[in-house]
Amino acid sequence: MNVSINANYFTRTRKKGLIHTHDECIKLCVDAGFRFLDYSFDVWCDGWESEADEIMNAAAKYGAVIEQSHAPYNFYSRCPMEVFLKALDRSADAAIRMGIRNLVFHADEYHPTLDTPYDANIALQQIYEILAPCIEKTVSGGVRAALETVFEDHYGVPKDKRSHFCGDIQELIDIIDKFNDPMVGCCWDFGHAKLAVGNDKHTDAIRQMGNRIICTHVHDNYYGKDLHLPPFMGDANWEELMPALKQAGYDDSLTFELVYGNLPDEQVPAFLKQLYYTGTILSEMFEG
Repeated sequence: MNVSINANYFTRTRKKGLIHTHDECIKLCVDAGFRFLDYSFDVWCDGWESEADEIMNAAAKYGAVIEQSHAPYNFYSRCPMEVFLKALDRSADAAIRMGIRNLVFHADEYHPTLDTPYDANIALQQIYEILAPCIEKTVSGGVRAALETVFEDHYGVPKDKRSHFCGDIQELIDIIDKFNDPMVGCCWDFGHAKLAVGNDKHTDAIRQMGNRIICTHVHDNYYGKDLHLPPFMGDANWEELMPALKQAGYDDSLTFELVYGNLPDEQVPAFLKQLYYTGTILSEMFEG
């Protein structure tokens, strides 16, 4: 099993105004043992083509493969729909240009309000209409579209109300199945799924999703927070999750998704090597 990481996380540094180049990020990951990478970049602005080429050239230089990326999402920022749709379309163009394997989407672009309560059927149809042109373009270009597990955080509504479509696993299954295409599946985000269903039902949820799972986001958490920690730094039961993933028929990469925090530059190489070793332990659990 391949172990992958979202390498663009390491563009950030603790030094004010300083970022690592794409070349530097990829080299850091490759030096730690990673050969397969998840890489996302800014498709909201013009000039994305040259950035995509820069990333691919750096990957080729160090013998790495960019196999996954993340499409933009707009649930929290709520920028004008025409701006979001343009960025979404560019993400498909970028994925095809880069020849990656998976493009990950959030299927939750639906905003109930106090006056318009949550309706799963309306959400399903609205989100499908938003995503379908981009997903169809993605798939026609030979890239798989993966709809990600998300969790209910009651954003913009009272705590006893729903806000997130796909915060329920069956809803995610429903929209994946609506596409009715083997190139459209699920990105199993372990941290998000744990928050959505709880530790005690996490393995059951993996079995429920089954062979729709085509890629992963691997991270951990605790206390009901979306912390994006390395595995074993939270309270997820990886000894049960990895065999469940295998039983579901999964046969692709384990991809770390780091989000928060910035490490000192001096600490990054050792951290990455430890993270890669963590991936090998997870792989051994998967293989049994």
